[in-house]
Amino acid sequence: MRPFYDARPIGSLAALSKTLQVELSILQRTASNIEEHYHAHEIVKKSGGTREINIPSNHLKIIQKRINKHIFENVVYPSYLHGGLPEKDYVKNANCHSSAEVVIALDIKNFYPSISIDKVEEIFQFFCHFPKDVSKLLAELCCLNNSVPQGGCSSSHIANLILNNTEYSLVSWLSSKKYTYTRLLDDINISSKHLISKEEITKIIKKTKETISKSDLKLNNKKQKITSRSNPEILMEVTGLWLNRGTPKAHTYDRKLIRAEMHKCQTMAKKDRFSAEYHEIHNSISGKVAKLSYLKHKESERYRYILRGILPLFDKSKEVSIRKQANYLLKSKPNYRKKYVYFKKYHKLLYKLNILTRNNKSLANQIKGNLKSCKPLGMKDELLYNEPI
Repeated sequence: MRPFYDARPIGSLAALSKTLQVELSILQRTASNIEEHYHAHEIVKKSGGTREINIPSNHLKIIQKRINKHIFENVVYPSYLHGGLPEKDYVKNANCHSSAEVVIALDIKNFYPSISIDKVEEIFQFFCHFPKDVSKLLAELCCLNNSVPQGGCSSSHIANLILNNTEYSLVSWLSSKKYTYTRLLDDINISSKHLISKEEITKIIKKTKETISKSDLKLNNKKQKITSRSNPEILMEVTGLWLNRGTPKAHTYDRKLIRAEMHKCQTMAKKDRFSAEYHEIHNSISGKVAKLSYLKHKESERYRYILRGILPLFDKSKEVSIRKQANYLLKSKPNYRKKYVYFKKYHKLLYKLNILTRNNKSLANQIKGNLKSCKPLGMKDELLYNEPI
């Protein structure tokens, strides 16, 4: 099955404005000043170096999430796509190849920057069947500097659809040969349950290159990796998970790093559980342990038990800050409490109060009681998708 848009096309700019519940002038002004609605953030790559992530403003984030809900959620995606979709993730992607004898792992080079705004406009115009003016405005709202930004709320949906014209033919050809194909954004994995010749592997890679080149994309030859169960010295890997024992597992190297971080977290906890640095490292290691738990590693339960015993705490200065935030919300007017931004602030404060409960339960409960009088006037989805902008 190839992806298809399963809804009535948005036929005009006026219809787009009505669908997103945003005035057309606001959509156009946002698109014409799109650079002002992003801030760049660098993250450290696992392989070394940094990657730039562009985070949209709250205003643009709401618009993009409405585009996702009213447009991209109407797309029916094929089973071979795994990026940012409900019930799909990197583990389920790896599971598709769990019984493989050979895995061909390929990576699309400079993936997001290589998806041009013209290609995005084509997705809206020829895949969704929207008119050109609607498609152009939507592409402008989803792009930055004439390409798809990594970090945008709609970027993974666009990434899934960038090969919609050509990918299905490749998948059909591979399927006819009993090979399994999956793609998680820029990671392509092709596997076989039987050993295959070098000539056949070369043919598969060549056909994949030809397929993605039709969308002006290229493979990253440096990240190309062919592994086999018959050669246990080189790990069979799919989207960062080890497959040599059948079911996906975290690498021994990654588990050693988690063990080292656990030790660091325990050492810090003996000195100071109040600092922002401690909160950050505890949250980080908790996320990594959650991944181990998802992968059913036996050491995950012990790690979770340890982390529960050294939870981050708030000191007196943070208590003062929380009081101020609560007083600010208590003074808020009803119209402000109808906004999505207020909903976020309210629940962010509740999260902080849950932390405060650990070492000052009476104060936390007192503030929680006070906040009942200024609850958001609407549920999250209602405010996110229906609030006029």
